[in-house]
Amino acid sequence: MAIRKGLMGGVALVAVGAAGAFSISHVKLSWSPQAQAAPPVVMAEAKPALPPPSKEQVSEARMLSRTFSQVASQLSPSVVRISVAKTVKGMRGAHHGMGGNGGNPFSGTPFERFFGDQGQGNDGDDDQGQAQGPKQRGTGSGVVIDQKGYILTNNHVVEDADEVKVSFSDGKEVKAKVVGTDPKTDLAVVKVDGVEVRAAKLGDSDKLQVGEWVIAIGNPFGLDHTVTVGVLSAKNRSGFQGPSHYEDFLQTDASINPGNSGGPLVDIDGEVIGINTMIAGIGTGIGFAVPSSMFRPIAEQLISGGKVRRPKLGILMQDVTSEIQQTLGGKAPAKGALVGQIEPGSAAEKAGVKPGDVIVAVDGAPVDGSKAVQRTVLTKKIGQKLELSVWRDGQSLKLAATTQEMAGDQQQAARAGNAGASKAKLGLGLQPLTPELAERLGVGKGTRGVVVGSVREGSPAQEAGVREGDVLLEVDRKPIVSTEEAGRLLGSERAGGHLLRLKRGDSALFMVLPNP
Repeated sequence: MAIRKGLMGGVALVAVGAAGAFSISHVKLSWSPQAQAAPPVVMAEAKPALPPPSKEQVSEARMLSRTFSQVASQLSPSVVRISVAKTVKGMRGAHHGMGGNGGNPFSGTPFERFFGDQGQGNDGDDDQGQAQGPKQRGTGSGVVIDQKGYILTNNHVVEDADEVKVSFSDGKEVKAKVVGTDPKTDLAVVKVDGVEVRAAKLGDSDKLQVGEWVIAIGNPFGLDHTVTVGVLSAKNRSGFQGPSHYEDFLQTDASINPGNSGGPLVDIDGEVIGINTMIAGIGTGIGFAVPSSMFRPIAEQLISGGKVRRPKLGILMQDVTSEIQQTLGGKAPAKGALVGQIEPGSAAEKAGVKPGDVIVAVDGAPVDGSKAVQRTVLTKKIGQKLELSVWRDGQSLKLAATTQEMAGDQQQAARAGNAGASKAKLGLGLQPLTPELAERLGVGKGTRGVVVGSVREGSPAQEAGVREGDVLLEVDRKPIVSTEEAGRLLGSERAGGHLLRLKRGDSALFMVLPNP
């Protein structure tokens, strides 16, 4: 029962019943000198669960805080804002060019939501009024890595840009030229001349431990030289952009937002250990950066020759799962990379690698899966010898291989030219079906086919009802196992169009894809 003093000289009694109902009655009381005053209520003093911080603790906290400030101060002259302009060709409505994305020059790419643009208002909504015109404009970040004026950033920041400008912390703005790009790792190098620069110190991401402090510096939403602090949440993250990209991301909870793209992720020593590249979504607190172990050799090659040359073994691999281990036999390794296919004449074939082998170590360093093998091989030089430790039918073998040069992006694009043209006419963007994608799409590990990565608006594919995320199983009753094969079949004219068999989640369905 709670008692409160009435407004008219009485006391209101509030009773709470079992069902939570309140009944209120007013009782008129007369006050007399003989009335005894209620004893004073003595409140127990609230005691904190913990003692106040000591002077030493406060001093240590201030020292850490000051360390963050010092790191930011030292890096500030090396962090730049990159502004780009790109000519729009063939804008076709709300979902093409700038029309549907407020001036974002990277609409339709995996980084559409991450790259800051100047077509957005302060409230973050698309500004359709500024989305018209022959130029798309956007901003990103970068970091100076060489005293000669070389600046490292993301490929998606400067890709196809007609004009690149770099702004420094002291207000200087100069034109820059693109030295080289590497779409497979989303890295690029630009260069400025005629201006004094301060290069940041590069660190070693391999030595950084999960849980250590990291600091992100960049220009989110156009707010120059914003500093955010967090920890290294994880290492070796991959599986976001498909097999055509090389992924070995650092994950951090240091706040990263649109416009941070291309800026540095630094450790407590003020050394750059990552280039901020991607986020899981605005406000999620999950960001990803290309580690220095990957970006350093890429940057060196772009600076020296404007392109990247990579080593390869010439094998297709997949991770060893518990199910695969059981089928291989009781003594099969629980971890490793199962070789599924070997390129004819490749380094792997010459070394004696066979389909069904399980690679368990490279140069004596254990590997837990296909990505680990790929990462290790990419750290080697073209023509360098390495040792593969493999498991084959219950036996452990050591094979010597010499890396070969991987075909460049332009050569690969030339080989797939006709297939790509046919798919473009139909409005289909296809990509290989990896085990990770199969699991994400819920189509089962044993499914064979290719994934529909994009469908162009107004295209024959959209008219037929094809959707992003569909798995293309057959074209004209012929099974599909590669994007090249799909492109070849779709490139031929067929009366009435092509009969597609697709898998969408748990369902399989047929569709007729009309000729373009």
